[in-house]
Amino acid sequence: MAGLIGTAALALAGLAGAGGASADPLTCTAANGHNVIRADGYGACGAKAGPGSFAHAEDHSRNGTAVASSNTGGNANAYNLQPNTSALSGAVTGGTGYSITTGPGGMAVSQARAGGTSIAVAGWGGTAYSGPYGTTCSGSFAAAVDTSTGQACIGSGGIWLSTPRPAS
Repeated sequence: MAGLIGTAALALAGLAGAGGASADPLTCTAANGHNVIRADGYGACGAKAGPGSFAHAEDHSRNGTAVASSNTGGNANAYNLQPNTSALSGAVTGGTGYSITTGPGGMAVSQARAGGTSIAVAGWGGTAYSGPYGTTCSGSFAAAVDTSTGQACIGSGGIWLSTPRPAS
């Protein structure tokens, strides 16, 4: 577990200095059965929360997408910080998800569930996935942690680290 927390700390540290392209992000926040969608130019955000749930999405680039969807007590958060990127976060049954894009061309997807935490961070041209199938990282920079499966990965360019996949 300490390794998972360390990987998450490294992934979030990658956000330091990652600036957004716009001073006014598109922001969508929904709770307890509500839905919010905003679009402006080429940017968009969406947040949908079922009963007892919370969803928050921000598109800072005005040229990308941030979508958060939660249900059954979930807490989903999506932050798109750069152009031509997508941050998609889902959370159910008390899970907490964070998807963050920090570089152009990135794709971050998190699917939290069962009270666990899923974090996906994608940098320039990176792809990060965290969810029921574990974690996957590829591209120029990506990091992901999923506490429900105990999986984590982080990497940049040709250097990649990940937890071993359990035997089927």
